[in-house]
Parts: sequence; C-alpha cells; structure tokens
Amino acid sequence: MKSKTIDKIQVRAAMEELLSWQKARVDFIARIDDEENFYRLRVAPRAHRNEGDGEHFAPTSAWLLNTILQKHADVMEHIPTASCLPREPGDEADAKALSAILPVILERNHFEDTYSDNMWFKLKHGVCAFGVFWNNEMENGLGDIDVRRVELRNLYWQPGVRDIQRSRSVYFVESMEVAALRAAYPQFDGKGGDSELLGPPDGDGAERVPVVDWYYKKRLPSGRTVLHYCKFAGETVLFASENEEGYEGGWYEHGEYPFVLDVLYPIEGECTGFGIIALAKDPQLYIDRMDRNLLEYMDWATRVRFFCKRNTGISEQDFTDLSRRIVEVEGDIDEERLRQIRVDDLDSFWLNLKTAKINELKETTSNRDLLQGTPDGGITAAAAIAALQEAGNKTIRDMVAASYRAFLRTVHLVLECVRQFYTEARCFRILGENGDYRYLTWSNAGITERVTGRLADGTPICRRPIFDIDVRAEKKDPYTRLSHNETLKELYRMGVFKPENAAEAGILLSAMDFSGIGRVREQVAAQARIAAVEEDEGGEQSQPAAPKEPLARAVEGAAAMAERAAEAMQ
Repeated sequence: MKSKTIDKIQVRAAMEELLSWQKARVDFIARIDDEENFYRLRVAPRAHRNEGDGEHFAPTSAWLLNTILQKHADVMEHIPTASCLPREPGDEADAKALSAILPVILERNHFEDTYSDNMWFKLKHGVCAFGVFWNNEMENGLGDIDVRRVELRNLYWQPGVRDIQRSRSVYFVESMEVAALRAAYPQFDGKGGDSELLGPPDGDGAERVPVVDWYYKKRLPSGRTVLHYCKFAGETVLFASENEEGYEGGWYEHGEYPFVLDVLYPIEGECTGFGIIALAKDPQLYIDRMDRNLLEYMDWATRVRFFCKRNTGISEQDFTDLSRRIVEVEGDIDEERLRQIRVDDLDSFWLNLKTAKINELKETTSNRDLLQGTPDGGITAAAAIAALQEAGNKTIRDMVAASYRAFLRTVHLVLECVRQFYTEARCFRILGENGDYRYLTWSNAGITERVTGRLADGTPICRRPIFDIDVRAEKKDPYTRLSHNETLKELYRMGVFKPENAAEAGILLSAMDFSGIGRVREQVAAQARIAAVEEDEGGEQSQPAAPKEPLARAVEGAAAMAERAAEAMQ
C-alpha cells in the first residue's frame, strides 16, 4: 500500500497559506460586493428608495446599465468556436476528428449559457473564470469533461502574480452540509475547520463546513511538471492524488491549473481587472443626483402655491378644494395678502451639464448612439451607418479578442483532458453544414504520447501529437453576414463564377480574404476543370485564330475584371 504523502501536517500548512491569501483578497471581494449592490440598485431599486418625497426620493437612470446590456449583446454575437490544426501530416485525421468533437463537448456542457453568465460578471466586475475539470460521474459513470463557471469569491491564488498558472498553489472553497459530506466521505471527523471560509449563511439552518480543493504543481524526476489535487475539510484529508495508486503522473498530466481567467481591463501585478461599473460609476452617480435635483425643481415649479398672511379670512379647506366654484372670503384680497409663489425658469446651463455627463459616460464606455443604430450628424445611408459602426467597434473587437484568448486556453485544457481521459471509444453525433448529421466513434489512441524509437544509449524517443487551436466566431453579426453576401453578389456580377473566367478569377481570389473563400476557390477551380474536359471532348471542330498564351490571357482578363470592379465601386 502506498504511504501517505499528504497528511494533517501538510493540510495545516495549506490552510495557513489559504487564510493569508484570503486576507489579501478582502479588498477585491469587497469591491465585487459593492459593485453588485450598485448594479442591483439600477435594475431593481429598493421600494423605500423610490417612494415618498424629499430625501427619500432617489431616482435611478439606466445609462450605465444600458452600456452593460449593449456590450453583452456585442460579445454574444461573437461567441467563439474552435477547431484543431495539425502540425504534422500524420495527425490530420485526428485533427479533423477533434475539430468535430470539441463543439459537441462544449454543447453538452451548455457552454453558451456558461459563456453568457461569465460575460455578465466580466462586464460588471472586470474578470471572470472558467473551470475545466474531469468529472467521473458524468455519462453514467464513464466520465466526461466538465466546463463550468467558477465563482471568483471562492477562488484563491498567490497574491502579486499576473498569471494564475504561476501561483504556488490554487484553492477553491465551497461549503457543504455536514450530513452530505459524511455520506460522501465516511472518514470525515466532523471538524469543519476555520469558519471564516464559509462566507454568509445560506439561511436554511443546516450545519455546513468549508471544503477546500487544493491544487498544486510538482516536478517529476524526469523534469516534467504535473498537477496534483487534494480535497480536505478541517484537518481531514478527503482525497489526495499523491496518496493514491495510479496517480504517479499527477491528477492532471497537463500540469496546469484547471482555471482560466478572462480579464476586461487589466491591473498591473494582479490576475484580476476592473469592469464597466468601476469605470463609469461616478458619472452615473452624478447623473442620478442631477436627475433628483431637476425633478425636485420641476416639482416645485409645477405646483401652484401661495403666500398668505395670517387672518386673511380665507378658508384653506375651501381654497384647496378644486370642486368648489366659489370660495368665500372675509375682507379684501390683494397681492399683499395673497400672492402666488413663482419659481424662476431653470437655466439651460444645468440641462446642458447633465447632457455633458451623459455624453461623458457614453464616451468613456465606448457606447455611442451610432453603435446602437441611432444616426448621428445627419448620416442616414444604411451603408454609411454600418461602416461607421464597424469603425467605432474597436473596443468591442479588442474585448472579443481578449475573450478569444481566454477561450483558446480553455479549449487547450479541454484538449489535454481528452488526451488523458478519453481512453474508451466514444460515439459522437456530428452536425453538418446543411443540417444533416453523421456519427463518429473516436478515442484518444492516436494522440497519446508513445515511444517512436530509441537513441543509441537506449533512451526512448517519445512523440506527442501537438495541435494548433483556431478560434473563430460561431455566430456572425448581421453586418458581417451582409458584407459577406454583398461580396459574393459583386463577384457574381463581375463574372468570377463563369468557367471561361477561371484563370482570371484565380488571380483575383488569391488576393482576397473573406469567410468561406476556400470553398469559393475550390468551386471555381472545379468549374474550370469541367470546362476544360468539355472543351477536350469537343475535339478540333473549330480552329481558333492565333490563341493567346495562358499567362497573357489571364493578365488581360484580370485587367478587364479589375476595370469592371472599379466601375462598380464608383
């Protein structure tokens, strides 16, 4: 039986490290809680904040909320998908299989929902986390890859590192009911450890204890780094990969923490960043304060009130009763005894100041009216508006590119889990482009590390297939689809798809780049081959006079086609 490497001594040291890291994260967690409360007051104001008059009247506008809604819609229009590219010719079959399998794995994990939830959190607080785990309970005990959102309040890493993979250890804490924990791990002694890790109570009254997932890296004698895993509660070791047989290569052989952080606006020296709420919170508060003051001023200006001397002889009840046609008074009534209170007209400067603050919020968050389809500066042409929207989407493209980089790291972890755990052949249903589907049975036999030869001294030479990951948008935004369709229609009008123009079309398409251009080139080439075969079958029925050289004919045709394209663009 293997001796225990992880015991109470190591667990105590890990808990001390975790508590020290938790103290370093107090400000970050407090900022998240404060921003979440600020966000809730924008979408669901408390009843007492919007009732009554005077100091209790606190209107809230949705300029900042609208920015978050717009950015979320933008990133979801560009939700990513991935495909694998081989680095060697012998790996092409496995690369095609992985390219078909990866979207299925993500779909089974409802990745679109996970991505959407994480983007909400990222936009609000500046960072979100994806987790890629192997779950032995999925697929009826066969096990499968589990991709899910990770709650950042419960994730701890070494302070001061910019990349979570450079942290000495990583801890994930969650609370569990004592009864459920004992049922899953009979060795649990009932001692829950430090209660500071529990967080706020759930309110169900059940006894809970903090359970810690401890991930740490270890370097093997061969020089390879692997990732080990330990789960403990209090001082009880519930599971430790170093204590178990069969985990000499680590819990995860890829040697990386199963967490990926996606940062919006980075902060130097930290893994986290800040979000749109931190960026535009102050302008939103100023706008709300001006709204309150302007509405109060409007309330004063629109209510008819009077100065009235004492003992004027006017019944206040009769005077304020609008249903009475006649109000009886005693004595004379003049401006000295009864005078209406008038409020000066509001200076337009204050309205302009509020508009300036709104524009400031839009500018700092890159959420201009034009990006939402509202014409500006007298521009009404749809093509011009679309072009300006595309030019103004620099920040969105940069945000999407950052999310794609995080998605690439996520897919890399998924691919490494496939390499390690997909030892049994599995069947996948693969959807085609036309809505049809096919079945693919595949295992990791072709991508695992294997010995391909030996050196003169007997040292084995190992080969491990490596794949490059290509990340693209799964769903195209309407402008991209419109531009793609217009490009194809323009090529059709120019005669690119005619078989007799195949040589010229090849020169033109070789200099162009748009989605699906590979298939267009293949189809144009196929049409050229069909035309060549038909011409050969026709024989020498007609003798063309002085045929031109192919290169001269292609250059002349390309020049004519370029001239037609220039005329069409004018």
